[in-house]
Amino acid sequence: MFKQAKAVFPRGMADQMHTFATFRACVKDLTGATLYIAAADFYQVCVNGRFVAFGPARTAKGYARQDILSLASYAEEGENEILIAVLCHHCRSLSTVLQPAFLQAEIRRGEDVLAATGKDFEAFLPACRVRKVERYSVQRHFSEVWDLREGKDWLVGALQAPLEESALPPTVIDRRVPYPHYEDIALPAAASRGRLTYDASLPYHSLFYSFPASERWGRFDYDEIEYHPYEWIQQHHQEKTAGECALPLTLSEGQYAILDFGRIETGFPLLNLRAAKESDVILAFSEDASPDRFAFTDMHSHNVLEFLLSPESRPDLMAFEPYVMRYAILAVKRGSVTLNGFGIKTFVRDTAGVTLPDLGDADLNAIYRGGVRTFAHNAVDLFTDCPSRERAGWLCDSYFTAKTEHALFGEVPVEEAFLENYRLYPANGEYPEGVLPMCYPSEPQDNYKFIPQWTMWYVIEVAEYVKYRNPKADRELFRPTIEGLMAFYARHENEDGLLERLPSWNFVEWSRANDWTMDVSYPTNFLYARVLESAYELFGDESLLEKRDRVQKTAIEQSFDGRVFRDHALRDENGKLILQKDCSEAGQYYAILFGGFDVHEERFAELYDLVCNVFSANRNGKMPEIAEINAFIGAYLRLEALLKMGEHRLLLRDVKEFFGNMEAETGTLWEYRQRHGSRDHGFASYALVAMTEALKRLGEI
Repeated sequence: MFKQAKAVFPRGMADQMHTFATFRACVKDLTGATLYIAAADFYQVCVNGRFVAFGPARTAKGYARQDILSLASYAEEGENEILIAVLCHHCRSLSTVLQPAFLQAEIRRGEDVLAATGKDFEAFLPACRVRKVERYSVQRHFSEVWDLREGKDWLVGALQAPLEESALPPTVIDRRVPYPHYEDIALPAAASRGRLTYDASLPYHSLFYSFPASERWGRFDYDEIEYHPYEWIQQHHQEKTAGECALPLTLSEGQYAILDFGRIETGFPLLNLRAAKESDVILAFSEDASPDRFAFTDMHSHNVLEFLLSPESRPDLMAFEPYVMRYAILAVKRGSVTLNGFGIKTFVRDTAGVTLPDLGDADLNAIYRGGVRTFAHNAVDLFTDCPSRERAGWLCDSYFTAKTEHALFGEVPVEEAFLENYRLYPANGEYPEGVLPMCYPSEPQDNYKFIPQWTMWYVIEVAEYVKYRNPKADRELFRPTIEGLMAFYARHENEDGLLERLPSWNFVEWSRANDWTMDVSYPTNFLYARVLESAYELFGDESLLEKRDRVQKTAIEQSFDGRVFRDHALRDENGKLILQKDCSEAGQYYAILFGGFDVHEERFAELYDLVCNVFSANRNGKMPEIAEINAFIGAYLRLEALLKMGEHRLLLRDVKEFFGNMEAETGTLWEYRQRHGSRDHGFASYALVAMTEALKRLGEI
């Protein structure tokens, strides 16, 4: 992979939390030059002051994916300056593995090495990035605060640092996934402007995280942190003083401008500012606000950047990491600035080759468009749940997003890399033997939580990947992970052959159904039946089919009450398994999809009627004794079940009811029907797969 480059980092800093270093080399001629690069956690490359790339593609602990970037188009006469900035958070998260910082890079022309780390690159420690800041989220890492006073940047004001080689350099592997699509989108005007008034009585979120950021997880103490822009924005009243204002726009202390892209965009915020005096400005952003009033999206992330600027400076600013926004507010905390330009550099999967079909219905066409954009935002290097709060590669989510990738492109390079990451996962005793993480690359939470059902979706996805999406794949590569999981499940079978009391976080969906996962969860066991079948499809063990049949038969006998499937059974004081009355809509779909029976049979007539005439994407409280589905995964299981049942018109109705006008509002599809959480969620792109499949079966496309 590399001819001469060594994995290096400034001496003594590779294991420090939230470090930032730049590496510089000069090359006289970049004609035909190519950069080979791997790094942890993230890098940005600039050549002659021009942005080239952000990376790398994330992967498993102990490994690093190599990017190969042409530099020829950035060449200038004379010496060419190559700058590589490396940001290593070195904290636990759900979106990267905890590993020492490093950079390994070399510039080559053909077989000739023009520059390489370990011999040609100088290293610097810039003072411009403030180190002790709040976490952006616990799923990701740290916020961005930049002190650019005194003209400081990646080099100015930076200390030169001695380098050392990595003691345990990672194994370098191919990137596999396509390179991102970068495009600068500029706004010509602000949507409104106004003034801010501080009010200490205003309630505000502080350390608004999905779960506590413990010392083990990685954080700085609150009192160590000088800048708290997330709180500052929340403690100010906004008073609109004008509507749309063309840029440039001058803002003084206590003034703000709200900016609106008109739809959600994913990438690196761009600002062109002129500071009339020493200034402190905050850029906050949201997926759900308005052109007249800014508000944070309610999803446990600190969507803020802060910049401290010198008098008379004219910086072109760009965030180091990608974020998500429709709306932004630029607020002047101190000083005075002129906003000459504002925009975003996109960081998305390239979908230029995707054709948007005419589905004969304006609403379906809009949902399809939204699905394509949602997929593009969540399929860059992994299948991510959302491109904002987490950027995490969750199992189960990936089962649905992979279907979208194949439907749009006919090939699945991101799925290939996603599954490879799980195959490369190095078990170190964090979980029971054979168990995989619920999302990866990631670190185990403090309680070492995992979702046993999500590992089941891994087995099912692998079988479908090999069977339908990449038949040339070597299925033997998956044998160790699949057999490890099958052995884990087998250790939790009860005397009836059903899974009972699986450890850790049992999850079937975000509804009351998840209150009923103990002792014997019938949705889980129907899913297990499909897992047994999938493992058989992969490796041909006939005993797995026999076990599948027993699990299906027993689960039906124990849970079907002649009308619906109950969710679980509990052990009484004598150890007898007692069926409980609890019943969920999601449980019906698990049974229909994986129970091995024909739902058109007469004995399931009442169930069929419930699915078609009572249950829906928006049930509005009908039949409350059967717990209504939530968005994930119940709504998506319903779509799959309707396809299996042949209820294609009903599916199209549900898609329109559920996804409605999402695309019109944000250009994306959301995590929930309701206005909370992410409004740009990867698995939601599956809607375009379900509705196009229904239309194909109806012969309408």
